[in-house]
Amino acid sequence: MKSILLTTTAIVAFAGAAAADGHAGVSFGGDASLGYNDDATFGEDGFYWGADLDVTMSATLDNGVTATASFEFDIVDDTNGQATVSDGYVLSLESENAGLFFGDTAFAAETHWSSAGDMEADGFSAADGENVLRGDVTVGSVDASVSYAISDAAGVLVSDTAGAEGETDQLSIGATADLGQFSVIAVYQEEADAAFGAAANTANGDYNVSEMFGLSVGASFGGADITVAYASNQTTDESSTGIQVAYPFGPVTGTVYYVSEDDNDSDEDNYGVTVAYADGPIAVTADYDFDQGTDKWNLDGSYDVGNGLTLLAGMQNENEGDDADYYVAGTYDLGGGAELLVSYAEDDDGDQEDEIGANEYLPGTTVELSFAF
Repeated sequence: MKSILLTTTAIVAFAGAAAADGHAGVSFGGDASLGYNDDATFGEDGFYWGADLDVTMSATLDNGVTATASFEFDIVDDTNGQATVSDGYVLSLESENAGLFFGDTAFAAETHWSSAGDMEADGFSAADGENVLRGDVTVGSVDASVSYAISDAAGVLVSDTAGAEGETDQLSIGATADLGQFSVIAVYQEEADAAFGAAANTANGDYNVSEMFGLSVGASFGGADITVAYASNQTTDESSTGIQVAYPFGPVTGTVYYVSEDDNDSDEDNYGVTVAYADGPIAVTADYDFDQGTDKWNLDGSYDVGNGLTLLAGMQNENEGDDADYYVAGTYDLGGGAELLVSYAEDDDGDQEDEIGANEYLPGTTVELSFAF
C-alpha cells in the first residue's frame, strides 16, 4: 500500500494538533479590480471586475508546532456574478525542522527541482488545483520532501477513480543538499495510475503521468552561477542534459544555456541567451531562445519616472515570419495598495491571446484600477 508511511504520519500529526491548545489568530487580505478593455476577440470587450478574499488562520500549539489553514474566496467577477467560490485551500503543520502540508500545494519533485535552461524531459507534475499531501524535513544541510496526490484538479479522489489502487497516486520525492560552494538536487516521481492521470490531465495539463527522475548540480565560481542538470522520462524513453551559466557584469547579468535533447520525435537541441540590465530607474531585458524547434525572442523595458509613475514597453515573437507582438503601458501608484494601469497591446496573429508581454496584458486598450488590501 503506497500511502502507509506518509498517511500514518499525517494522521498522528493532525490528531496531535487537534488535541493541543495554543494561541490562534486570523488574518484577512484580498484584492479588487475594475477595468475596461476594448478588444472583442481575446480581451474583455467592455467592463470587467473581480474581488478575492484571502483568509489565513494560524495557531502556535503547546508543543511548538504552528498550525495554519489558508484559503481564498473568489467573491465576485464579471463571469460568475455574485457567486462565492473557495480556492487554494492549504492546511499545514510546521516545526523548526519539519512540515506537513495538505491541499493545493506543490509536489515534492516540483518543490526542489532546478533546471538548466529549457529541458524537454523535466516536466515533473506541477500542482494546480490537485489536493496534495506533502511532508518536508530538514536534516543537517539536507532538505527533503515526499508527496502523494490525493485528488485531481477536478476534485475526483484517487479512491473514486476506476482502476485506482489504494487512496493515493504518484509518489514524488525530492531532496536538496547544500554543500557550501555546491548544491545538489535529486528528484523522482513514479508513473501515475492511468485512470487518475487521465482525469487529472482533463483539468490540469501540468499533471504528468510519466515516471521521471532528475539530478541537478549548482556551483558558484568567481561570481558565475553554473547549473548542470540531467532529467529522464522513463515512460517515454527521453532525456535532457543541460548546462546554464549566469554571470554579472556591473549592472548587466548575462545568462546562457544549452540543452542536449535525446527525444524520440526530434533531435534538435535547445539553447538561449538572456541579457538583463538594471540600474537606478531603468530596467531592460533581452532574450533569445531556440526551444523545441522554434525561434523565440522578446525585449522588455521599464522606466521609473518617480512620484509613483512607471512606464513600460516591450515586444516579442515566438515564430519566425509571424508578426511581432508589442505593448506600451503605464502604472501609477495611488498609495494604500491602489494602482492605476493604462496599456495598449497588439497581437495581430493571436498567438498570445490575452497574455501579451511579460506582464500578460490584454490585447487592445485597457484601463484598470486595482486595490490590494
